[in-house]
Amino acid sequence: MESGLNAHRDRVPRTTLDYYHQVASYYDEEADVFEQHYRNNPVLQRLRNDFRLVSESYPFQSALEIGCGPGIDLDYFARKYPHRQFYGIDVSPAMVAQARAKLARLSRQNAVAEVGTPESIVDLFDGRRFDLIYCYFGALNTVPDLKQTAMLLSQALSEQGTMVLTFVNRWYWFDIVWNMLRLRWRRAWARPLNLWRGYAPNRPLTSDCRSAREIKRAFKPVAKLQRRKGYSILFPAWYRQAFIPTRGMLGKVLWRLDQLMNHTLFWNLGEYSLYVFKRR
Repeated sequence: MESGLNAHRDRVPRTTLDYYHQVASYYDEEADVFEQHYRNNPVLQRLRNDFRLVSESYPFQSALEIGCGPGIDLDYFARKYPHRQFYGIDVSPAMVAQARAKLARLSRQNAVAEVGTPESIVDLFDGRRFDLIYCYFGALNTVPDLKQTAMLLSQALSEQGTMVLTFVNRWYWFDIVWNMLRLRWRRAWARPLNLWRGYAPNRPLTSDCRSAREIKRAFKPVAKLQRRKGYSILFPAWYRQAFIPTRGMLGKVLWRLDQLMNHTLFWNLGEYSLYVFKRR
């Protein structure tokens, strides 16, 4: 971990680097089971497939993934589009090691993974600009300064490029109501009061759930909002997938209701929100 992040310490302030080391340690511990949990979770699979569909609806020849983890999406895109170039960064060296092993099995070498943060993109890729920058499942919830990150990502985007970014949402109504009914007041209001520390109570992770207002304010100076979409409003969150047979009729109905709610004022009351930005 030290060599991966510290290689870019000239661009990353010491306090920010220390913070990223904490995040890296958290995800290093997750690396051995991360992909197995995804493979066993149909909600995660359905969400990821929809994130991909949104990303693939925009033209691109080169793409950068923020928070590539063990390379699930890098591998998917590199196989599906063998004549396009894919790059990924992740703060966790253990995750990047898995991604590299996965990509090494490809017959074409059109994807690479590096240990890094948004602050190190310029150094890692020699100032290259990307037609698509995407981030799935909230890696941007762990950046210390979202406004600065927005600027860095926009600078790495090509002139006509697109950003497809997802965030863990601050106003997840089901989580609030569910925990209030169970008299878990602190847990119910952890997200709105910015006390949320990840999904594992025994392993706190410093991160910020983001509201639509915060995200729009951070990106407005550098990017234009093209599209937004909410997920798991009525459809279950990934960690509640055991509650509902998501592949059955009820799961299909709830997924469809979520699509309809995206046309209402309640679109941003789910577990995740997705935003599509273009450069200004």
